[in-house]
Amino acid sequence: MSVLVQNCRTCGGRWFPARLLCPRCGGDDLVPVGVERGVVEQLTHLGDVVIASVACDPEPLLVARLHGPVEPGDVVELTDDPGASGRPVAFVPPISLPREELS
Repeated sequence: MSVLVQNCRTCGGRWFPARLLCPRCGGDDLVPVGVERGVVEQLTHLGDVVIASVACDPEPLLVARLHGPVEPGDVVELTDDPGASGRPVAFVPPISLPREELS
């Protein structure tokens, strides 16, 4: 299980959602990489739904829906398929990578 984020080959920054240019260095050499897990930083309860800030190492900070009992400081697996595991996971909806503009 993993979530795809963009990695800038120029400066090493990682971004989600996908961008056309790196917001740190302006580079356009961006490639998708999988991020397997992150650390829950903060939780927000919206009725039965739990939303969390999940910090990846080295970056980015993701907003994810939690499935399973999780507390701040816990390491969670990141997935774009919440039914894939019986363990607590952080669900990040998949997004498409930006397409080049058509001429």
